Amino acid sequence: MASGKKNCSDSQWASTTGLSSKDLVDMLVLSFILAICTGKKIGCFLSDISGAFDRVCKEILISKLQGRGIGGFFLKFLDAYLAPRIGNVVVQGKHSVDMILKNTVFQGTVLGPPLWNSFFADVSIPAKSTGGRESMFADDLNVFQEFDRRKSLAEVQDTLQSCRENVHKWGKTNRVSFDPSKEHLVVLHPFENHGAAFKLLGLMVDTDLAMDSAIDSLLSKIRPKITAILRTRGYHSVPDLITQFKTHIWGLMEANMGGIFHATSTRLAKIDHEQDRFLRELGISAEEAFEEFNFAPPTLRRNIGILGLLHKRVLGKCHPSFENLLPWYSSRFQPARGHGHNKTLYGHNCEISHCQGLFSRSIFAMVDMYNTLPQHAVD
Repeated sequence: MASGKKNCSDSQWASTTGLSSKDLVDMLVLSFILAICTGKKIGCFLSDISGAFDRVCKEILISKLQGRGIGGFFLKFLDAYLAPRIGNVVVQGKHSVDMILKNTVFQGTVLGPPLWNSFFADVSIPAKSTGGRESMFADDLNVFQEFDRRKSLAEVQDTLQSCRENVHKWGKTNRVSFDPSKEHLVVLHPFENHGAAFKLLGLMVDTDLAMDSAIDSLLSKIRPKITAILRTRGYHSVPDLITQFKTHIWGLMEANMGGIFHATSTRLAKIDHEQDRFLRELGISAEEAFEEFNFAPPTLRRNIGILGLLHKRVLGKCHPSFENLLPWYSSRFQPARGHGHNKTLYGHNCEISHCQGLFSRSIFAMVDMYNTLPQHAVD
């Protein structure tokens, strides 16, 4: 139950210091691209527990905590802490009818996340039963399995269905159920794909990894906001309007930057066009905006953001999964780069046998750029 970098499982990313759902999405998209570019396709089983935190059987949780080595004194405390209690909702002094809170880890409490993670951790056993690799974020469970790209769709679906059945058996044993509306069995590949676009921790993912759905979703959010900002031109100066854009638009544009980075330049240009449109309406050029207001073009900000992700890996501040995707190469930096890391990152170029275009647009292609940055730029 310790907090911090080490959670109940390396597969559980939620409530872990220094990590977010966006880090998990970046890692997963990187792993998809590497598998596809080395001759594989990805079978995916995506699921979500209904109710989750509010459907944790106390007796099962206490048994699991005991199995994880929690001592008798703390077990007694947790047994009392998790006992049924009375709750109600108060709005402007008005109280709702009393309700009994039981078999829950009490959302919003300090102990809630580690208790849930302890309860959910052993779902990894059925999740991996067919040879896949699981990833969890709170109550989201996603299983990804690599297959040879020539394996038939029927065989892939049979394997994914077996995984789902095993996970559902775990659910019955632990008295939880999975939301059928959020379950998907899909296959990811630019040409050998199957299934509709799905949401992965807030990012819409097309099964061909084109990322059209994600970009269209983003545009539908930022266009009306940009229009709303422009309508206030009569009340704000240009610097104020640019500050509003930075505050309200950049966060949306860059929230899933790592997930869409591999999209074609034509698709990404749709995002860039919205910032260009904003500047045209203000009557200033992109160069003026950059030089006078530090208003960098989206492409430059994406590239710098990805270099920052690679630097985070070099500094050892990322999930261990990134270390497997971006291992050290044999040659060394001269002079040494900070925090004792003096090895260049390995970019997998020599392994690529398929989908060269996808690889060349991906984060992996930025590894060479990072490795050749001069030390003052890294600093």
